[in-house]
Amino acid sequence: MRNFSAEILTGTLIFAVMFVFFSQVHPPVLFDGDDWNVISDARVGLPKWGGWNPIKVLPETFYPICGYFAAYVVNPIIGDYLTAVTISVALIVSIFIAVYVVLFLKFAEKIFGLDTLTTNFFGIIFLLLHFAIFLKHNTQDNFYLFHTTDTDCVFNYILPNLLNAALVLFIARFDAKKFFFEHVTPAAIFLFSAIYFGIFSSILSSCILAIYIFVELMSRAQFKKFKPRKFFTDNKTFCVILIFWLISLLFEANGGRAKSMSLEESFFALTIQTTAITIQSLLFDNRGLPLMIFAAVTTIFIFVRQNDAYSKNLLRVLIKFLICLPLWTVYVILVAARANPTYALRPDVQFGIFFFVFVIFLAALSFWIKKFPRGAFIVPILAFALFTWIFSGKRTLCPSTFNHVPEKVCVEVSRHIIDQIISADRAGLDKVTVTVPKGDDNDNWPHPLYMGKNISRTLHAHGIISRRLEVKILPDVTLNKRFNLP
Repeated sequence: MRNFSAEILTGTLIFAVMFVFFSQVHPPVLFDGDDWNVISDARVGLPKWGGWNPIKVLPETFYPICGYFAAYVVNPIIGDYLTAVTISVALIVSIFIAVYVVLFLKFAEKIFGLDTLTTNFFGIIFLLLHFAIFLKHNTQDNFYLFHTTDTDCVFNYILPNLLNAALVLFIARFDAKKFFFEHVTPAAIFLFSAIYFGIFSSILSSCILAIYIFVELMSRAQFKKFKPRKFFTDNKTFCVILIFWLISLLFEANGGRAKSMSLEESFFALTIQTTAITIQSLLFDNRGLPLMIFAAVTTIFIFVRQNDAYSKNLLRVLIKFLICLPLWTVYVILVAARANPTYALRPDVQFGIFFFVFVIFLAALSFWIKKFPRGAFIVPILAFALFTWIFSGKRTLCPSTFNHVPEKVCVEVSRHIIDQIISADRAGLDKVTVTVPKGDDNDNWPHPLYMGKNISRTLHAHGIISRRLEVKILPDVTLNKRFNLP
């Protein structure tokens, strides 16, 4: 009961801090064409063969639900539509992060074998590492693992990452032979739903869960006495999850987005290029290498010198998560090479490998604290030092907006767009020409010429205007100067 109360307290504190961060410090804002499209265009909550995004059930249902919650629950209370969307997105992201960290605490409590207080400080360090991994000295706009390119991508990348990593932390606490779904219980239904949304979210996020389950299954296989039917029966739950994940890859490979990606170069050449930039990024563009060296040295020490039950169990965990690292790297390289090599450089894509790195590092640290118990005294100091280092005034974190446009500017631009449409609606007009800042030379991104229909639909669906208007987008370069945009 004490452990449970401590975890709930820590989870509540993390939720509160993250809610302040995502609602005030770096708030998600409705800004670009993708943001305005999906927020009011919910899909059927099933994978769709041949669809544009066949398996993206989670992002393309949760985002519209969040939008309607913002429009009809939060907006009537605060009277500001854009702020209502920000608060609603901040709310759901903060809940996901809090649950993610609490599940890490449960995992650490069982696997690391530390006392409650130390375990909770491990949870805080675990969270802070997500903000520290890309930090550079005296620089602005540092990336972090909850950073993405716009509000739409919060649902396409951040939430799927958190969900799949949380599922790994949950599953890793139990014996692989345990059948989670032997009986229909509320817990089993909730877990099944979480796995469903995890698999059918994003192929760059679901691999976190799939790779761990594959490694777990391989660790249980006795290859000299391997009997497929018995192995499947003993590990039915994990085998079925892996099969469904492979089916999701098949759906995605036959989707509209995948088919639209024509390869101008050979796939082999693109794979070599992607491998080079990915390896360089993972080794040198972040602070993960020292963590990995520390974990690797610790793993070797445990393997050579320690024979007690605790060390053996911790070693098994370390090895499993270490094996996940190269598997994740190979998978993401192949996917990125097929889509776009730069995908592998995105922080919200690299989330998976650093999740495994953080677990490995903290597992190794727990070993030394167990070996030298007084080392626990430094854990709170380490957490505090990490916190102050991250939020030093010499550096700033990057806004999750297109081209790193400051969130306040995004709000001003979006409010400028909305006000023009609301004024036309109140004037009884059926058509309106809306001026937007001048964007790129292709389709005026981030405010594309085709977004008029989407923004009109969204504002009408959310009760901001009385009917759908015909909205024509007109780029106006004078607005760039007004809003200080490139």
